[in-house]
Amino acid sequence: MGLLDDAIGDAVMLGGQMAYFKIKNNQRAKAFTKWSKAHDFTFCAKPAEYNGEIMQMPTADPDAAKARGGHALSAKASMAHRFFGDSQMQTKLWAFCSNRFRGDWQTNANILEGKWQGTLMTAFDTLWFDLGSPSSEGEYSSVFAHCSAKLPRVIITPSGFLSSLKRLDEGQMANWGYHKLRFELDTFNKNWHVSSADEKLTYDFISQNMMEYLLEHHNEKWHLEISEGGILISTVFTLKPTKAELAMDFLAGFLEHVDEDLLQTKVAT
Repeated sequence: MGLLDDAIGDAVMLGGQMAYFKIKNNQRAKAFTKWSKAHDFTFCAKPAEYNGEIMQMPTADPDAAKARGGHALSAKASMAHRFFGDSQMQTKLWAFCSNRFRGDWQTNANILEGKWQGTLMTAFDTLWFDLGSPSSEGEYSSVFAHCSAKLPRVIITPSGFLSSLKRLDEGQMANWGYHKLRFELDTFNKNWHVSSADEKLTYDFISQNMMEYLLEHHNEKWHLEISEGGILISTVFTLKPTKAELAMDFLAGFLEHVDEDLLQTKVAT
């Protein structure tokens, strides 16, 4: 009877968790539907409704991806990967480390997409569940700025104890193929943590102009990851529409501080 009692208890607990997130995301969907209509964005409450820009992103050659520190997947492998835990978005954002390992199972919700200050943006929530004992769950928001230029693989996070805890929670303390970089501006090194798998391109990408922009916005504590396809802001909590706006403002400004010559380079197809 002990095993049966445990199974019933787990089922009740899981049902309660799912009910909580359903109520929460119904409320979030109403808020984001209103926001999307006011700003001419598309909105999808469920991932099955979304067939936007992220889902059109190509899957790179696995060998080439591995050489760059990533793990690209074939179409069949992507489906299997989804079955074993990754969210719908994560199977396409294979090159991004942020939040990849949060939970045994992930799914997406509340997906916004549209132009913001001239840049295509996609904002979305991810629900995650750990199925171990004790089980745990959570939900966080991400904002993605699409960019077709050849971008370095780099993670830029604020320095400090709380940021370190976020990296630890995401399993990002030791990303394979990434190395910590230092820059000539000591103030920047003290305030931002930069690690990259493309050292030369990263030094070209993070110019003096870019460092000054990041220092101006250090107190906003955005965690950035750059890789093929665009720039991702990742959180460990959900963003209200007004906070998502601030994230998009920051990303649009970030791209404005990238040297124009670098933005003109295109990824080889």
